[in-house]
Amino acid sequence: MTNLSTLDKLQQQLCELKLEERRVRSDIKNLVRKNSTIDFFQAKQLNSLRTGVKSRIKSVEAKIMPNIIA
Repeated sequence: MTNLSTLDKLQQQLCELKLEERRVRSDIKNLVRKNSTIDFFQAKQLNSLRTGVKSRIKSVEAKIMPNIIA
């Protein structure tokens, strides 16, 4: 029972992270489409947010997916 609830929590966390990743990508695409100028700090923030979300997704996926040794 505990394993199932932990797995459910990890899957929910993964879904939330995927939604956040989609939102960040959408923000970046909208800035590019508008050809709006952004300062270096804002670009750095968006990039670090994107890479941070990607790394968190990888860590959650690693907890969900078992390591299969062939």
